[in-house]
Amino acid sequence: MTHLDASGISMSKMLERAEYVFVLPNQPIAPEEGAVQRQGYVAALIEANGNHWRKIMTIMAKLTAVELTHWRQWRDEMLNTKVAVVFSSDAIASLSARVFFVGNGFREQVPVPAEANVLGERHRAFMAGRRIWCPYLDYRQFPNVLIDELRLSMHNQNMESACFMS
Repeated sequence: MTHLDASGISMSKMLERAEYVFVLPNQPIAPEEGAVQRQGYVAALIEANGNHWRKIMTIMAKLTAVELTHWRQWRDEMLNTKVAVVFSSDAIASLSARVFFVGNGFREQVPVPAEANVLGERHRAFMAGRRIWCPYLDYRQFPNVLIDELRLSMHNQNMESACFMS
């Protein structure tokens, strides 16, 4: 598996329609088809991979939801619509989507430009155009305060605070 695909379409079609692409360093266990049909893709993915992937999907949802107050509902549908997940930086070279390089592993392949904006203090993300280099999607490395700052920079407007959205 080179990408997460809740919709059953090809990777190239998925990447074409995506507004957000997350390049992650580790692939999860693929959920079983029966579980996907019963629960939906994200719930089945979380069941197959545990709480760690629930946290990853939650942070992705908080970053990409149009309205932060609806992140829970968005988490369950985002892979069907406007969010794609891949596990190689090779797939994203010509994309117009906002791309998140998650963790430090991709920085050698896709270096952070010197002119990138630095977001956060203790935990940092770097933003250059539609590219974002961010910490691993775990609350110890990617706290709600960084989610808030990144959402503000991405959407260039005042938004609700993720600090109050459990």
